Amino acid sequence: MKTIAFSGSNSKNSINQQLVTYAGSLVNDTEVINLSNYELPIYSIDIENVGMPENVKLLDQKLATTDQLIISVSEHNGNISAFFKNALDWLSRNNREFLKGKKVVVLSTSPGKGGANTALHITESTLPYFGANVVAIMSVPSFNANFENGKLINSDLNKTLNQALNKLD
Repeated sequence: MKTIAFSGSNSKNSINQQLVTYAGSLVNDTEVINLSNYELPIYSIDIENVGMPENVKLLDQKLATTDQLIISVSEHNGNISAFFKNALDWLSRNNREFLKGKKVVVLSTSPGKGGANTALHITESTLPYFGANVVAIMSVPSFNANFENGKLINSDLNKTLNQALNKLD
């Protein structure tokens, strides 16, 4: 079964994109995408009334090609990033149940010991509003100490990640 993986970060050097790319490499038939390639204006009813942006439709079509997602979220000031929230807002206005029936593993990481845990739990509680079945969550604390050369180097975290990803089956 095809899986799509992406991060909720628009940073060029996103550690969450690095994490989700690694996680995607552990699951067969995974396509890693970058949400930054679907540039969206800040959500506004005025823009929506003029017409749904083409990138919203394209992203919705892309997500419709899979029943499984791996998403890694960053944390900004104790919340999900405005970039990720904006994508969720647009997608839900285009198709309220854009995640209906999809199994989702939600990951998060940060340079600090908290590992973006608050954003992780916000995402876990938000995605079901759009029909998602969140099957596992995992936070990777202290990214720089636990990730090297594109891989998790902490064996305990690797084991936990694999257990989370196995719930997609």
